[in-house]
Amino acid sequence: MDTHHLVALIVIIVYFVVIIGLSVYRRLAKTELDFFLADRKFPHWILAVSFAASWFGGASALVSADKAYAGGWSAYFVMGGPTIVSSLVLLSLAGRIRFLGPISQPEITENRYNKTARIIQSVIIWWYMSTWAASQMIAAAGFFGGFFGMSYVTALLILVAVVWFYCMFGGFKSVVTTDLGQFVWIVLALVIVGIAAAVNFGGFGKVREIVKAQDNTKFFNIFGEFKYSLFYIISFTFAWVISAEIWQRFSAARSVKDAKKISRGALWINIPLYLVVVVIGMMAVGLFAGKDLEGDHVMTRILLGYTPPVLAGIAFAGLLAAVMSTMDTAINTGSLVLTEDFYHRLINPKASERSILIFARIAATIMALLGILVAVLIRDLLWVLWMASDILAAGVFWPLILGMYTKWGTTAGAIASMLAGSLYVLWQYLIDLGVGLPSIIPAWPGRSWPFSIFWGILIGFVVFTIVSLLTRTTKEREKADRFFANLKGAKG
Repeated sequence: MDTHHLVALIVIIVYFVVIIGLSVYRRLAKTELDFFLADRKFPHWILAVSFAASWFGGASALVSADKAYAGGWSAYFVMGGPTIVSSLVLLSLAGRIRFLGPISQPEITENRYNKTARIIQSVIIWWYMSTWAASQMIAAAGFFGGFFGMSYVTALLILVAVVWFYCMFGGFKSVVTTDLGQFVWIVLALVIVGIAAAVNFGGFGKVREIVKAQDNTKFFNIFGEFKYSLFYIISFTFAWVISAEIWQRFSAARSVKDAKKISRGALWINIPLYLVVVVIGMMAVGLFAGKDLEGDHVMTRILLGYTPPVLAGIAFAGLLAAVMSTMDTAINTGSLVLTEDFYHRLINPKASERSILIFARIAATIMALLGILVAVLIRDLLWVLWMASDILAAGVFWPLILGMYTKWGTTAGAIASMLAGSLYVLWQYLIDLGVGLPSIIPAWPGRSWPFSIFWGILIGFVVFTIVSLLTRTTKEREKADRFFANLKGAKG
């Protein structure tokens, strides 16, 4: 084992011991509110960092750098574009989310519509969180295994076991605490990788010559892949605006005012971070002459080839920790949905705090195992993440957002929209996986993925509108009036 790998291994082992030790030291969460919202005791700046860390994970850094290496400036839209747009939209939603103060997002849907709508939304959110967790597992296992020459499955099992352990102990409190440390670490890692690339890449004049020789005319045009960039933003933004793990952080804020500060803080954190990652990917063209990296990540190649051993080990562990910070968020939020919306609300409404906490840990285990299954069967990180986001966006966005701000939507409209939007996207993905199903709407402009999201969102909105107009009864109007009257009364 060379120095790069030895230092990285030592740092990773120390890191694993520290985060597991912190989880044990903090002791088990005592109540449901503590397990899922940390008793609303975290200050806004910590939750803002946790918000940023949950979206800007190691997977985001790895994917964005790899895309920038191949496509240049337009790679900023892969993760950075939708992150910024989503954060801007959430600035206007954060206060109302905290004011409604749900432990889980589907509580709002039940109060606005009914229990059936809540169940359907819970299933969609749980599916999203499971596949989102799987996407982070794919990134972590590929990065960890590739660096150490370890098999993908072995790396996957080791990393998920560590995340599962500390999620089991402290719940949301452990997630946020580790997010804070992991975020500082990934910033340090990016500084190390960025300096290593900048010192050795030969200048952007050299990069320009290489991409010109390869006839890569769009490399320095941020709108060079506008067709794909637009659908990246549409797909991820519609999903991330209603992403349950971010709403969980708003609900965990001490006050409405703090909730707004969380979104604003995360926005200012993420804008420069994605820029740094994209620039690193573009500089890497000068390092590797734009050649095919044969499945390796750009970051891995820079660490092993151009970074001093000690710094490489520190940076590698930081990037890995960042991937894990997003993975733990998905596992915790997915277990929240299983616990609150299925076990507590449907199976055992009179469950004691002890029973709820026991099931919450069982749910975290279920999330980890399901994520492993998906990560083993489908090893394309971006594809899995996109599939998850599209189903959530097409199925949940309109009933949830319009239900919170307008009175004309009905229960039947919400249910029909959730089913129509999510099932359409799922159907198209099954076609892309090779299942012999007929195409409902011809793919535009080409294969279904990623363009199915356009039709999925449109179908969800049209179905919500038409069915709501057809089922607008006195009872539905009274139900909507009660929801907004309670909201107004609570504000007063």
